[in-house]
Order: sequence, then C-alpha cells, then structure tokens
Amino acid sequence: MQRILNILGLAGLDDTENDRAKLWCKILEWPMMAAGLWLLALWYQGLSSTEPFENRHLELGLWSMFVIETGVLTLLADDRVRYLRNNWMNVVIIALGLPIFLGMSTYGGAIRLVRILILLDLTMHMGSSLQRLLSQNSLGPTFMGSAIVIFMAGFMIAGIDPAFDSASDGIWWAWVTVTTVGYGDLVPTSNIGRMFAGILILIGIGLISLLTASIAAMTIERAEARNAHITNQDEKMRIEHLESKLSSIERKLDLLLLDKRS
Repeated sequence: MQRILNILGLAGLDDTENDRAKLWCKILEWPMMAAGLWLLALWYQGLSSTEPFENRHLELGLWSMFVIETGVLTLLADDRVRYLRNNWMNVVIIALGLPIFLGMSTYGGAIRLVRILILLDLTMHMGSSLQRLLSQNSLGPTFMGSAIVIFMAGFMIAGIDPAFDSASDGIWWAWVTVTTVGYGDLVPTSNIGRMFAGILILIGIGLISLLTASIAAMTIERAEARNAHITNQDEKMRIEHLESKLSSIERKLDLLLLDKRS
C-alpha cells in the first residue's frame, strides 16, 4: 500500500523523519481532514443543484492549505527531496493552481483538473488518517473515525440516491446503518445507493467491533492498573512491616551486646 502511495505522490511524511516534522504533520492533518469533509459538502451541493457550484474564494482556501502544508513540511523535513518526491501530487496541485488563482489563467479545464486532484489528494489524506486512528487501541480516536465515516457516507448517499432530500437525511441514515439499528424510515432506492449501503453495512460491522474491542481494552487496562496499584500498596506495607521488624531485631541485638560487655 505504501508503495502505491509513493507512486501516486500521496505518501505523506516518511516514518524516519524528525519528531518536529512529525508533530507538525499531525497538527496539519486535522485541517486537511476538515477540508476533505468540506469538499464533500461542496460536491453534494453541486450534485443537488441545477447550477454548478462556483466559489473562487473557497477553492483558493483549499489550494492555500496545500501550499501551507507542503511548505511547512518541506522546511522541517530532514530529507526535503524525498518528501517532495513522495508527495509530488501536492507540487502538481500548487503548480497548476498558481496561475489560476493569481488571475493569470481562466482556463476551465485546468480548474476542473485542479479540483479532481485536490479531491483525490484529500480523499487519501482522510483515508490514511482514518486508518491510523482506527489502528490505535483507544476509544476516543475510534469514535472520531466512526464520526468521519458517518458524515462522509451521509453526504455521499444524499448525492447519489434520490430517496434522500438533504445531507442531514443522509447522515441520519448513515448513523442508524453503521450502528446496525436500521429504523427503516429512510432507505436507498437506486441500485448504486443499495450497493453503497451494502458497503457501509460491512464497514459498520467492523466499526462496532472496533468500538467494542476498544471499550473492553479500556476496561481491562483500568482494572489492571487498579490491581497493580493495590498490589504495590500491599508490597509497600509488607516492606515497611519487614523494616520495622528488622529495626526491632537490631535494637535487641544492640541491647544483648551491651549486656555482654557489661
């Protein structure tokens, strides 16, 4: 998988990089994930509207985020050439967007290409971030990953299936589907919507398993920590008791030695 990401220019920061670069990579990761959700919302609005969505300021904001992320991580990386080589997609997006957003070019095809590349890049950002979150044995990150899946699925089903009138309906349907509740008040009617629902059901089973495992692991860790604390307290009391006995024996020995000398 990592080799494919390297080829696509979406590999991110190398694991051997310095701690400062890794820290800033994590800091910038969350705005990029938010931008991915933002882009999904724009995509949904464009599909549900008769007129294509056009907002140069929003597109400039998305493009600027790539400039900031790439610039900061390039400056902080130990091997800057390797970082740029493994993330050449960011460089392409910046290079194509520069003349467009500076007003030097208004070519519609270039704008559409930049949008596609940004969508691809942000999708991989969200996918890799979600994978890292769910790979951790922690309840908080697992809940965060589940929420991201639900919001993404809600916007996507609202855009591809006519049975959903709004993104809020889609998010509600994704929520009851992922949690395996299934009220049945909203159901996809198109073939592509049903296919998407089938995939989300499988993802939901996996997420519920992850949440259950995380809760169980957290409970076991707390119980083990509590037992370890009790054990440490017992051992400390035993040691103090032994020390007091040793002190008493030493005092008695000292008294015996004094009696013998006298």
